Amino acid sequence: MFKNAYVPYKGYWCSPFCRWQGSLQNQNSTELAAAAAKRFFELRGITPDIFDGLVYGATVPQPQWFFDAPQFATLMGNPNISGPRISQACITSTVSLNYAASFIEAGSNNNVLVATADRTSNSPYILWPNPSGPGGKPDYESWMLDGFNLDPIAETGPLGTANNVAKKHGITREESDALALDRYMKYTMSTAEDRKFQKRYMLPLEVKLSKKKTISVEEDEGIIPCTAEGLAGLRTVTPDSILTVGAQTHAADGNAGMIVTTKEKANELSADKAVTIQILSYGFARAEKAHMPEAPIPASERALEKAGIKVSDLKAVKTHSPFSVNDIVMGKEMGIDEQIFNNYGSSLIFGHPQGPTVMRLAIELIEELVLKGGGYGLVAGCAAGDSGAALVIKVN
Repeated sequence: MFKNAYVPYKGYWCSPFCRWQGSLQNQNSTELAAAAAKRFFELRGITPDIFDGLVYGATVPQPQWFFDAPQFATLMGNPNISGPRISQACITSTVSLNYAASFIEAGSNNNVLVATADRTSNSPYILWPNPSGPGGKPDYESWMLDGFNLDPIAETGPLGTANNVAKKHGITREESDALALDRYMKYTMSTAEDRKFQKRYMLPLEVKLSKKKTISVEEDEGIIPCTAEGLAGLRTVTPDSILTVGAQTHAADGNAGMIVTTKEKANELSADKAVTIQILSYGFARAEKAHMPEAPIPASERALEKAGIKVSDLKAVKTHSPFSVNDIVMGKEMGIDEQIFNNYGSSLIFGHPQGPTVMRLAIELIEELVLKGGGYGLVAGCAAGDSGAALVIKVN
């Protein structure tokens, strides 16, 4: 359990998430995240030299990726710091926040910026040398597509793990469609009244398309409306599956960030000194082989145990749910009340830029808890290798 890791109220930002091959498809994610951070600092009146550490979360290589953390730090205005790059697939943000909280807890840092950024669009294609190939022909790997198609540990792709969990727990097509529709309807909570909830944290991006053309990306791009009839009319991805394209997330591009610091500095930087945000605990676990959607359950149980609370103590739960079965199983196994589960949407609907995905969920969790007058919140998700990670956050 952490005792000294705090987040200033409004000490975070998240860009819009743009569907794969959308408006951000040709933007260098490191450079774009640095520009977003600079704008965030300007809006909040923060000087970047307050930070004595950086945790940079990214999973998709960009040009000169070898230097991405120090490059980000320099471009955002503090060339004197750097830090580890965390790359742990879909739980990159969760692990990054854990690292930052641990740095504060150990006293090795006082003010850490956690920045996460990815561009799944136009991702790298890798040629691996193979001297024994015909004529020395190299092996070929698509960074994104091959990763989606096969987990070498699970011996199937992410979709295969979701099918395994659906069969194990007897989940029906009707349950899957109903969950997907519910998550879409909850996403519309964030867009109501001219996106009132999203504007509490979402930072527009200035995107340079050419030397003469720049556009402003102000809201999520590529969200597909859901109806019961529309979902029911979709074919399942395979004949023996209960999942359709409407019951799984989509690849996206974007960035997000959060300040993790001491209680005193968080109070100083807070937009409302009456609000206190504390990172309480972290949990990590792996599920049974080829059952990735189950992994958030033991991870969450460990985080709750370390925080000394129960599911019944939670006021809000947010999850990275790449498939409908994730939330169905987690809700049933942990007894989570649907009234607190993924309000304002989840990655099932707004997309999955990998590194920043859970950071957005954590930010939305904080904002929901503030609106509810405080309480405990849980943010969790699964990742490659049947892994899961979770954080417990408390808002007073």
